[in-house]
Amino acid sequence: MSRLAVYRPDGSINRIIDVPDFLDEAQAETLASGEQIIAVPEWVEMRNAYVGNEAVVERQTMALTPPAPIAANGQEEAVITGIPVGVSVTWPDGQTDEVTDGEVRFSVDLPGTYILRFSAVEYLGQEVAIEAVAAS
Repeated sequence: MSRLAVYRPDGSINRIIDVPDFLDEAQAETLASGEQIIAVPEWVEMRNAYVGNEAVVERQTMALTPPAPIAANGQEEAVITGIPVGVSVTWPDGQTDEVTDGEVRFSVDLPGTYILRFSAVEYLGQEVAIEAVAAS
């Protein structure tokens, strides 16, 4: 058996299929419904790799700096740095933005734990929890 990754134009892997070794490339492409395919080694899973420059590349971890707890007063900010430019951040309300300067700032006026999700094709998805404590 051979393993093939079916991937999107941005390099993200859509699915991995196992095909018999006796199939030629044209037959394998037919199984992939005309999508882009590439042979992949055993270690590759959809979440830990992507396709870049026609090669399978391992996703990297972002060096995010987790913030200290903040006061839930709407003014104190949690600052997360170490974010590569172009990474998407999904805020607790579901809005998604692209990081353009390597950091994000978050403030809130209600106590609780808030999760920010960071993702990009080249990086493993990561989450950062921000604890907002009642202002005294």
